[in-house]
Amino acid sequence: MNYHYIDDDAGLAALLTACAAAPVIALDTEFARFNTYYPMIGLLQIGLGHDNYLVDPLPITDLSGLQALMKSPDTLKVVHSGSEDMEVFQYWLDCVPTPLFDTQIAAAMLGVGYALSYQKLVAHFLNIDIPKGETRSDWLARPLRQSQLDYAAQDVIHLFEIYPMLAESLAAKDRIEWVLSESIKLTQDLPTKIDPNEAYLKLKGTSFLKPRQLQYLRMFCAFREREAQTRNVPRNRVLDNDELIALALNEVQDRAAMQGVEWISRRAVSRYGEALAEVGAEASTVPEAALPPRLTNDTTPVNKNKLDRLRRVVADQAKQFGIAPELLSRRRDLEAIIKSDNQGGATLPSHLLGWREAVVGIPLLAAIGQS
Repeated sequence: MNYHYIDDDAGLAALLTACAAAPVIALDTEFARFNTYYPMIGLLQIGLGHDNYLVDPLPITDLSGLQALMKSPDTLKVVHSGSEDMEVFQYWLDCVPTPLFDTQIAAAMLGVGYALSYQKLVAHFLNIDIPKGETRSDWLARPLRQSQLDYAAQDVIHLFEIYPMLAESLAAKDRIEWVLSESIKLTQDLPTKIDPNEAYLKLKGTSFLKPRQLQYLRMFCAFREREAQTRNVPRNRVLDNDELIALALNEVQDRAAMQGVEWISRRAVSRYGEALAEVGAEASTVPEAALPPRLTNDTTPVNKNKLDRLRRVVADQAKQFGIAPELLSRRRDLEAIIKSDNQGGATLPSHLLGWREAVVGIPLLAAIGQS
């Protein structure tokens, strides 16, 4: 298997020189996320077709060249199912690779399959069976085993082989821009880049809380998010969701309210009691006009006949265009169209704009208007 192992700044500099002349590179990462908030980079794989490289990031000290490469508009970065990799790059390099071409999205755009694993992608296009034995390896342990290195190298070796096949088929259908526009979404709204003040909106089962209680929840969630980020621990290692909701429901403003109760652990009270009391006291002083609106769940039943009609449209359009139907729309998109129609005028949700509008959005609007 042809690849080079790089574990110093000089070797990385030579690799970056080679990458600067390459219009396309294949990328992958191996990382660990056992007990951390952020994914911890363990290995970077770069494929150039004729040569492939494994970069050990742990001894590397100068990351400026890698940052420049990831942001270079002249180099297309090819990944497979790259959403988690984007979090890795964001935390490690403080940037994400662009422009981006995701082969999983490309395969779905060509009707090969939706959410296709890398193993299945390689089997489909190259008829090669990739072993999965190192999937759960500890990529932060050193030294890395030979089997780990071989496993990691295959991720970019085959990716670089498959990309031209996908690109040729997409170009024939004039869909490369579709894939690029869809791939760039992987770099947006990263879970580790969430605004702490908006974190409470991710919790479920909070529609019963009043606006004042929601303010408590918003501030307690923001506290948890910042604490998890600062300590680099999973959110639930700070407070779990049930504890957050209980703190808000009880409008906790002092430590005494958390003593001897079942809805918050003694560990959490011991470590965060004073800080939580301060957060709660501050939440109690927020003016009524600044409180968040009550969260409501739209429980209006969706007309099954309309939903089935829209599903048939999606299936028909997917067949006509040879695109995986799951890539075209989601159930909640169809429900949103129906509910907007019930309110006097069917509109498309934002997910169905862009390239999807002509392919499936307009046909859906036409179908919802049928009696």
